[in-house]
Amino acid sequence: MELRHLRYFIAVAEELNFSRAAERLHVSQPPLSRQIRSLEAELKVKLLDRNTQGVRLTRVGRAVLARSRKLVRDAESLRAEAQMFEKEGQEELRIGYAPSPTAVIISTVLCRYHELSPGARVTLHDLTHTEMLSGLRAGKLHAALTIRPAVGEMRGLKFETIRRHPVGIICSNASPLAQQPAVRRSVVAMSELVVYRAREFPEYHQWVSKILRVSKGRLMIIQECADVLSVVAAVEIGRGVAVVGEFITAVSGDRVRFVPFVSEAHFQEVGLLYRQSVARREYQKTRGRVFGRQTAHVGHGCHSAALKPSVRKT
Repeated sequence: MELRHLRYFIAVAEELNFSRAAERLHVSQPPLSRQIRSLEAELKVKLLDRNTQGVRLTRVGRAVLARSRKLVRDAESLRAEAQMFEKEGQEELRIGYAPSPTAVIISTVLCRYHELSPGARVTLHDLTHTEMLSGLRAGKLHAALTIRPAVGEMRGLKFETIRRHPVGIICSNASPLAQQPAVRRSVVAMSELVVYRAREFPEYHQWVSKILRVSKGRLMIIQECADVLSVVAAVEIGRGVAVVGEFITAVSGDRVRFVPFVSEAHFQEVGLLYRQSVARREYQKTRGRVFGRQTAHVGHGCHSAALKPSVRKT
């Protein structure tokens, strides 16, 4: 039995006329009649009653018609899904990311994506916060894994939280603060600070100023660093403390001590940032299959670090 037989039968059953069914199918009537007789012979049942008055469905024919329609719909759906999977395998998903905030989740996100879309290509772009925002708006990125942007930066974008991390400081293991279970913001505001360079990370300086409740001009900055490893190294040798999210411990290990702020609910949200308007249906499909369930999957399932896209280190 072939799908063609079912399509021919459906046309005749709906038209109840061989001539109209043949015209609808763009075939001549004799081959159409032969295909229907062949289907009846294969099923060993009579599907149609034919007489001088016309054509009508038998009781069995009505049941077979319903099942035939479902089989044809399923076959068409299978073809569409196969073409979609083929297209997904040929497309490249471009994701911007911030190395330090996403260190805890990046490998799990990639593993989960490749489990659900085998063969699909993912390219990671190590970018600053500003570069990710501009890349999304210019259509150069499909999405970004990063810290939640400020409200004023969210125009045309949507953010979905994957992880929330406490905020505090890192200090050297030899610092008196390393022995404390928590630290007050007022103490940190009077301490010498190791920070990211304002030129590349202007949003970081604004965030630190807001957390410590002092103006940027009053921050006691002792050293500016180009990347997270430089910040950790400067803190490790005792140059100062750095205001950070707890996610930095995935990078720093036990080289420094993380101390949360005392009795105040300061958190940094890390998640998925994407455009709301462009290619929404296609993007939502990818997001829903992979990232939309990441909160449930982070820390479970695939823990492999074997996926190592070619990106610049920070």
